Amino acid sequence: MHKHPHQHLHFLVNRELNELYITVAIRSFALAMITIFIPIYLLNIGYPLPTVLIFFAIASLTQVVFTMPAASIAAKYGFKHAIFFSTPLLILFYLLLYTQGHVFWILPLLAVIAGISNSLFWLSYHVDFSLFSDKKKRAQEVSFAKVSSLIFHVLGPIVGGFLVVLLGFQFLFVLVSILLLLSVIPLFFSKDVQTTKRYSIKDVFRGQTKRNFFTFFGCGIDTGVFLVFWPLVVFFAIYKNSYTGLGMISSLGLFAAMVWILIIGRIGNKYQRFMLRIGGVANSVVWMLKTIFLGPIQMLILHPLHGIAQATIAVPFQAITYDKANKSKILKFIMFREMTIHMGRVFLFLVMAMVTWLVGSFVLGAGASLLYLLF
Repeated sequence: MHKHPHQHLHFLVNRELNELYITVAIRSFALAMITIFIPIYLLNIGYPLPTVLIFFAIASLTQVVFTMPAASIAAKYGFKHAIFFSTPLLILFYLLLYTQGHVFWILPLLAVIAGISNSLFWLSYHVDFSLFSDKKKRAQEVSFAKVSSLIFHVLGPIVGGFLVVLLGFQFLFVLVSILLLLSVIPLFFSKDVQTTKRYSIKDVFRGQTKRNFFTFFGCGIDTGVFLVFWPLVVFFAIYKNSYTGLGMISSLGLFAAMVWILIIGRIGNKYQRFMLRIGGVANSVVWMLKTIFLGPIQMLILHPLHGIAQATIAVPFQAITYDKANKSKILKFIMFREMTIHMGRVFLFLVMAMVTWLVGSFVLGAGASLLYLLF
């Protein structure tokens, strides 16, 4: 009975983590309103499916290539500053995307801008979390971070869906840009962290295990299917061009994930690998079920289950990642993580650009989910 106040006090006094919690919560709400609708938006303004998938492949390839420069920028100016630098680029991406309905910008340029922004943000975020999280409470801290973002993330797709219907994509782009600017303010309530370490591409991959490589590669495929192909199937095949339907089913899955994270966060430190294995198998099974049961009623059951399976993966996967980073060289390991995850996504998007069978991506997601068992 006396442990719980102490645990909450721990979160409150860890200023660096609190800043990350707030930043990611605001950023999650902003991006949750729009990210799920981006592939649909590109298709609706006239781009064919293979072109849209090549767009995502280029964005992921940019993250692979730009991870090295992103690490150098973060090391020189500080990881919080790198997160700050990522924000204007992401806003620029959305503003250029906003003009796509009127002026057809070169789509690969937008993909490169998005890739550079995401490289700066996620590399810096994961290094910062690795540095300031407590090994003994890491699973709980990961849970707290995810719940903090999911509380707002749950509302994002619903709000975004209604705003698209009522006011259009243009209004949504502007609102998201404003929220992204606000999200970086909490980061600078404490000092930034810099490092003098630099790594070559050979350094990053030297000493890394095949098990880690294939786990991160599989994570890239699994999350890529969830972020891009799942919304397309729901929007076009299940809810028949309904933005509100897609928003509501997405929020339902996120709500189930949030509740489940609250439950498993307390036991995460003791049973990390067991939970990861259970989550990987469950996630694989749900992906396969989604290839068979594609009706709107079935999705009301399957998608919350999918949210629970992904939450069962996410908490131990992140916690183990930070444990491994702290046992080696943090920046080097996080660079390896980011590059390998996006190699998986490049593979996914290029394969599916040739196949163009949306539901077939669920089969790839099912297979990739089993690679979590290697971690």
